[in-house]
Amino acid sequence: MPDMQKLLLLMMFIFCGLISKESLAQINTMGDTLAIQNMLGDLKQLIDRNLDSTLVLSKEIEQRAAKIKYRNGIWEAQMYRGKTLFKLGYPDSSKVLLEKVLKETQEQKCRLEEIKVHLALAEILQDDYNFTLAVENLLQAEKIIKDSDPFDLRFEILNSLATTHRKMKDYTGALKYFDVLENSYFNQMDALHRYALFQNIGNVYAAMKKYDKTEEFFNKAYNEITKTNSPPNQAAITYNLGALFYSQKRYNEAQEYITKSLETYLKIGARIKIERCYRVLGAIYYDRKEYYKAKEYYNLAMKIAQEIKSPSAIMGNYNNLYLTYWNLGYYRGNIEDLTTALSYYQKYNLIKDSLYEIETTAKVLELEKQYETEKKNTQITLLEKENQHKEDQILIQHAQHNYLILTIILVSITLGVFIYFFYYYKKVNKLLHIQSKSILDQKNQLYEQNIKLQKSLNTQNKLFSIIAHDLRSPLASIFNISSLIGFYIQDKEYDSLEEAVKMMDQKTDQILDLTDNLLSWAKSQTENLQPLFESLSLSGIFSECIELYGPIAAEKHISIDCLEQKDLVVWADRNMVKTICRNLVNNAIKFTHENGKIIVWYEANGPFAQICIKDSGIGIEQVKLDSLFEINSEKTTPDTAGQMSTGLGLSVCKEFVDAMRGKIWVESETGIGSQFTIELLLYDPQIHQSRHKHTQKSVIASPISN
Repeated sequence: MPDMQKLLLLMMFIFCGLISKESLAQINTMGDTLAIQNMLGDLKQLIDRNLDSTLVLSKEIEQRAAKIKYRNGIWEAQMYRGKTLFKLGYPDSSKVLLEKVLKETQEQKCRLEEIKVHLALAEILQDDYNFTLAVENLLQAEKIIKDSDPFDLRFEILNSLATTHRKMKDYTGALKYFDVLENSYFNQMDALHRYALFQNIGNVYAAMKKYDKTEEFFNKAYNEITKTNSPPNQAAITYNLGALFYSQKRYNEAQEYITKSLETYLKIGARIKIERCYRVLGAIYYDRKEYYKAKEYYNLAMKIAQEIKSPSAIMGNYNNLYLTYWNLGYYRGNIEDLTTALSYYQKYNLIKDSLYEIETTAKVLELEKQYETEKKNTQITLLEKENQHKEDQILIQHAQHNYLILTIILVSITLGVFIYFFYYYKKVNKLLHIQSKSILDQKNQLYEQNIKLQKSLNTQNKLFSIIAHDLRSPLASIFNISSLIGFYIQDKEYDSLEEAVKMMDQKTDQILDLTDNLLSWAKSQTENLQPLFESLSLSGIFSECIELYGPIAAEKHISIDCLEQKDLVVWADRNMVKTICRNLVNNAIKFTHENGKIIVWYEANGPFAQICIKDSGIGIEQVKLDSLFEINSEKTTPDTAGQMSTGLGLSVCKEFVDAMRGKIWVESETGIGSQFTIELLLYDPQIHQSRHKHTQKSVIASPISN
């Protein structure tokens, strides 16, 4: 009896141990199931933020679910992977995976999971613009759902049907499904459902451009989401309101809402959404013509787009930066900004071409995968036929022959489609390249026209400035002298009268010279300056010049010495050289005090002749040397007689020397004097003709008052 009791106790102990082990295994399995469900919840949030991470996590969930044989977990992980593959640009792989899951759920008769797969397929088909198949999947899901099923599924089916009709531009059909949700199931909805409903209705009215209704429903959605703790959804509706206000050009409100949305996305780290917010803020400032602020936000958007490696976002930001820098350069007249705009435009075109190549490559890969799948399916079918009809070899051969023909036809069709699209995209790419080149040529043409226009405006402004300054002063003097002449005649002050007449003659000559030379200078600015080249003796030129200005120099007791030296013959325009020499000698006389000295000489320097005119005048300040050959009404300098000038004569000298492919420079020291040097090409009878065959006339040679 005691032995029997011991045996019973031992059996009870073993039985309890087995039960405990089984219970522990069940507890562990339940824990793993809950962990997988939590991971699926994380996956739902992650798919909108980081596709690569979504792909990795979905595979990990599938592996964990397979270990504990949790088939619903496997299917749901595969559904998320299918959606992710589609978003990453692999539509065929996505459809194959989801159709495989659909087949398994139907075979296992898992109705709820089958509904979820139909919804996933409808989502990718909708985004692929295959609306017919998308609607078919949604109607099939609606057909098999029961009233006792979770309300979330029914809401998602009706909401997806409405959204699909909106994308089909069937707005009446979309609103019909939303009305069903609002009128029949509103009391079953929580705040998140109502938020989604109102937001999607607002999207329909936005597509219909009924912005008052859009704003009304977006505000309803905003009020509903504030009742929950859902920062991503709150940021989304805030962004939608901001985008709506931006489309209506209500920039202050748009900026406020987009900024609020951005703050939330920055906290949760949704970089795709952050980039989009930065881009809209840049667009707001761009429309306000606040290009510096627009540039700042576009650069922030570009940085994130490059970090998340989004080619379409990078391309959009390159285009925005190109437009912003172009406007900055255009309105500020800044060549550097225009150059930067051009570089962004080139980058935009480059990435656009790259995206096209990537899309083409993806299409080819998908076609190859499709071909391989069809080929494998054909081979499997042939093997099945062979196993089923071994008795009848004739039928087997006939079936093989038929399938071989079918395979050839399919391959031919596939290759035909591939060749068609290859040449089609090649043609489109060529047209885009031609259009891009045409746009660039037009832009360059506009740029050149802008430069010419700016040059014309600068010439006009300089001309008016000189007329206002250099002409008005002697005219005013003539007016005053003419008034004095009357008084001198009345008072019989004939000596003063003679002096006044002499002064009037000087002022009149000054006005005539200045007027002639203003016209010559204006002509040189507005027309192509073409020298009339010929062999020219420098000795003869300077003899004429000294003969002309000797009496004027003698009045100030200034000596003009032309050093004796071998005559040089240059290849230049006679009238231009005369004008240059006369102006430089005239300036030397004007800016040299009485009893001063002017020295003129020339010498050979290789293939060039150097002409030097040195005076003992007042000299030129160092700060004025850099801009000496430019015209500027603010850069006036008085000569020894107190008359002011703007540098017109020196500007004409510089342009004439440049036209003859020569050089001009000055060396000066204040109080000691200045030396102007001109370098012109020496005449070579073996190279130069006796007369340059041009029909254009040279500009008039006359001294220009500096």
